Amino acid sequence: MDSLVGPIIFMLIIGGIAGYFIGYLIKKISHFALIIGIFVFLLMYLVYTKSINLDLGELGATVTRFAESLAPLGLTGLVSSAPFVGSFVVGLVFGLKSVN
Repeated sequence: MDSLVGPIIFMLIIGGIAGYFIGYLIKKISHFALIIGIFVFLLMYLVYTKSINLDLGELGATVTRFAESLAPLGLTGLVSSAPFVGSFVVGLVFGLKSVN
């Protein structure tokens, strides 16, 4: 039982710290949401008017290939770990609510 406590505490600490920093980063980047939204809207408009050619099928296939290449690296095991995910969510909430 003692051999399980160390890794669980490690995952809780890492998840909490990572969640806090991701939450803080999202809070800082959210100020640029309007600019990002305008850029995405203009890109969609240019694709709709056929001013530019964007192959969405190939873009989706590229993202799928990238995700499949990460799966054997243990990302799935890390994300599906309950202590890590729980502490990450708590850290994320604290990061989003942090005072600037």
